[in-house]
Amino acid sequence: MQTNWLGWILGSVVCIIFWTWVRTPAHPTLQVVYLVPSDRSPREEFPEGARRAITSVQRWYFDRLGDRRTFPLAEPLVETVQTRHPESWYSASAGKWDDREALWTATVHEAFRLTGGSYNDPNHIWLYFLDADLPRIPAQGTSGVALLLRDEISSLVGLEPSCKTVGTIAHELGHAFGLTHPPMCDSHEKPDSAPECESMSYLGGYSFPNSAFLPPERDQLLRNSAFASVTPETSAIECSK
Repeated sequence: MQTNWLGWILGSVVCIIFWTWVRTPAHPTLQVVYLVPSDRSPREEFPEGARRAITSVQRWYFDRLGDRRTFPLAEPLVETVQTRHPESWYSASAGKWDDREALWTATVHEAFRLTGGSYNDPNHIWLYFLDADLPRIPAQGTSGVALLLRDEISSLVGLEPSCKTVGTIAHELGHAFGLTHPPMCDSHEKPDSAPECESMSYLGGYSFPNSAFLPPERDQLLRNSAFASVTPETSAIECSK
């Protein structure tokens, strides 16, 4: 009896597609990763501090989008990962301490190898916190990924996170969700006091929680699969001025 190889191959392909579809969530969850250089010890307080900040951001998005939607959280929310490099490796990757693109490339690509992350991952939005001293490198975000550094980490291990740090997280997650800086603000065609420039996609992180998205930005976020009908973990935004 001859084996029907074509039927067997087609059946296998259908099974693979089916199981991939079943295992891929409808909405990616936010996954926080605490990246600790190999020559440093993890801060035990960070996971709880990060959860307080992230749940405040989750609540803020829920309130500002006004559609009873926000981003769901992974569980466990925070994963601590010891990296393969000492802290000095990251400063060397940043050249003269201020090459943000070089640091992003080195850090994020290593983080992907350690965590299985990727850009525009259908399973997770990746929020990485690197515990390295690089004060001239700002937080960054794009394509389903955001990277924050020690300044933000230090703020999260206190009794209550600062509103500026929580606002920074909200801003960079906006970039991870696909928002960009309004071009008329980056080019300074409009003053910082213009509504476009006071939005969360530009300077709104500094006035958190008293900031918002522009209507087109809100519509763009609501079209993003990262937002779902979920109940925020906290009932109110908590941060300290």
